[in-house]
Amino acid sequence: LVEISNELREYDFKKNLEAKTLLCEAAEQLTTREDIVMACRELQLLHEQWQEIGPVAREMKDVIWNRFKEATAIVNKKHQAHFDQIHQKEEENLQVKTIICERIENIDIAALTTFKQWEEASQLITTWQEEWKQTGFAPKKYNQSIYERYRKACDVFFEQKANFYKQVKNELTKNLERKRSLCGEA
Repeated sequence: LVEISNELREYDFKKNLEAKTLLCEAAEQLTTREDIVMACRELQLLHEQWQEIGPVAREMKDVIWNRFKEATAIVNKKHQAHFDQIHQKEEENLQVKTIICERIENIDIAALTTFKQWEEASQLITTWQEEWKQTGFAPKKYNQSIYERYRKACDVFFEQKANFYKQVKNELTKNLERKRSLCGEA
């Protein structure tokens, strides 16, 4: 009975080693995968499968585990690098968006006294708005606040433009009334 138990145990060790070797090969294939996010998800599934598989012979235990661990480390480093790159890009986007806000806020509205000046400033802001749209997201904790700053700067500019046009229209209306009254007097 002891002999049979040992043979079955050896057989289980052999089957477990084969299964874990397949998992190692699958993990090693994930290291070359382009979509690192999916590769990391699949690696998590491989880890779950690893836990479900029973033990291997003592002399192979460390060897097989180190092989699996090395592949896991490579995928995890790529995954971390991927998200570090995303965070870096978000920081760059925040800087670009901050510069756009500063440009809009620094427009000297008091110096805009003609239709042409207002139109040129409007076109400039429109190009900056396009640049804003082309720029990706900022970091999550700053995304809403930078958008609110941007929206406020644009709103202030366009409100002032509308006020300018209303004021000019009022002046034109007054001038028209004066001319009509002069025509009536004549």
